[in-house]
Amino acid sequence: MSKKQRYYILLVICIIIVAIVTLSITLTVTLKEDPKPNVVLIVADDMGMNDIGYYNQHDDIRTPFLDRFSQEGMRLSRYYSHSICTPARAALFTGRYPYRYGMQGSRPIQYGTIAGLPDTEDQILPQVMKEAGYNTFLVGKWHLGYSKTKYLPTSRGFDYFYGMYGGFADYFSHMSAEPESDVEIFDFHEHLSDDADYVKDIVNVTDTPRELIEETMGKYSEILFTKRATDIIEKIDDSKPFFLTLAYMNPHSPLQALDEDLARVPDKVKNDIRRKFSALMSSLDYGVEGVVNALKMKGVYDNTIIIFTGDNGGTVQGPKRSFGLGGTNYPYRGSKWTLWEGGVRVPAFVVGPGIPKNTSSDELFHITDWLPTLAKMVGITPKNELDGVDQRSMLHEAEGGSNRDEIVLELDPMYKQAAIIKRNYKLILGEDQEVRVKPYNEIYLPLTGDQVWYDSQNETGHDEDRYSRYTQTCIKLQKAYEDAAKKESYDIGSIENVQPFNHNKIELYNLDSDPGERYDLFTEQGRLEPVAMEMYDILKEKARSDMVKLELYAYGIEKGTYKDIDNSFKSIILSDGKEVKKFYQWLD
Repeated sequence: MSKKQRYYILLVICIIIVAIVTLSITLTVTLKEDPKPNVVLIVADDMGMNDIGYYNQHDDIRTPFLDRFSQEGMRLSRYYSHSICTPARAALFTGRYPYRYGMQGSRPIQYGTIAGLPDTEDQILPQVMKEAGYNTFLVGKWHLGYSKTKYLPTSRGFDYFYGMYGGFADYFSHMSAEPESDVEIFDFHEHLSDDADYVKDIVNVTDTPRELIEETMGKYSEILFTKRATDIIEKIDDSKPFFLTLAYMNPHSPLQALDEDLARVPDKVKNDIRRKFSALMSSLDYGVEGVVNALKMKGVYDNTIIIFTGDNGGTVQGPKRSFGLGGTNYPYRGSKWTLWEGGVRVPAFVVGPGIPKNTSSDELFHITDWLPTLAKMVGITPKNELDGVDQRSMLHEAEGGSNRDEIVLELDPMYKQAAIIKRNYKLILGEDQEVRVKPYNEIYLPLTGDQVWYDSQNETGHDEDRYSRYTQTCIKLQKAYEDAAKKESYDIGSIENVQPFNHNKIELYNLDSDPGERYDLFTEQGRLEPVAMEMYDILKEKARSDMVKLELYAYGIEKGTYKDIDNSFKSIILSDGKEVKKFYQWLD
């Protein structure tokens, strides 16, 4: 072989090597430039449609950061959740309607009960994110069960949990008691999953309950939650994506506001309850700003999907005592606990890569849609059947349409109520909601100084004496855990405590022409539109397949027996009658 031939061969080899190296560098750079996005899911508690600045029509709520930040992405103006916290959070994390797991209705999981989100083979959102290679964190409120280890967030896909198990607590002492209960517990907890020792390199994990109590007692919960979330963002190894759920208690009662937040409330707001509520929203606004700033300082903001959502409508009036309070859902009718728009239609927006800026969508979106949408965004196909739908096309296009045209808002055998949206119509069956929330007309009005809607007793300040009771509280709480854990089977016997409301209502609304739900088509016209029969058939079919399971799960029963559960709602939904007179028969 001549020198010239050897030269050309070496030249070709060199060219090939350079090409391979160049391709390798290009692929490496491409992979680094297109990593999986981080996901931050922020949940507000009991925030109504008139309780965030960009929707507020009375200038009594100011959330300047949320207003600006929501314009960095897409506001979802026809976004639905459920009417109370436990069902809403079950839907958010499972991607399925709450009745699939017995989490439906107006019964949030209360302290001292054994109920929890059932431990099935279904993957929930943090487990989906774990499968996709994410580190997973929950800071704030859980409210999906705590009586058994398997119900805890770190048994359901979260690497780390820092927050509260239950529905609400004192913002300073973190003591909580259910209404009409004389038992208080300290509801602030921190723990890791078995394979999450890496978290100890990020945050200072407390070793004992006493240490956690001493660290948090007297400190404002919003500040604690925001600080822990920003610590995670600042110190986490960004070579691996993270999924952070930050579930604030704001603006849920008790209405305990910091002086600096009260100072930001407009002077025109004279009603003391509304002032405190407005201050809680100001605190939330400030907290979210801190989290977003931490993402920017870390250099990961541009590759982070940030979702902001309410859990249910604002509380205008509680049924027995003042908890909730201060919210308004104007211009929509209803309050938390109801199936009117004010109870289930909530503020939400999303910001992140691929989301068009300064856009708003009035397409139908349900809280269950986040699981399949996020799963597809991170390259995972959910393993189990879902009620949520993949809404990527809607979120990535300013004029994109929704992939759903119906939402089952309720299917509850215990309170005997059901509701469904089909396109622009809503059908509500079974319960006269006015019995629960009176006077509902006042929901339309802004709070003023001379309106006294609520019993505000014990809704201000915090009791210093609570601080000295933490030892006894921990003992009581530990005993409650142990007692609940022994109940592997449970016979609930006769459900004597379920007092049905007035079941003489069928309501049908056209939400396009009557978003305030003032004109009930059934009452006014004495007949049902064809779409109502279509919606009724959907409810009937879903009840056939899920009713028995949801009756059991509703009381935390996964093993054991039950008897004398009221089956009247089952017979109602499974009725074959389609004439109007048949509706009256089963409502008697």
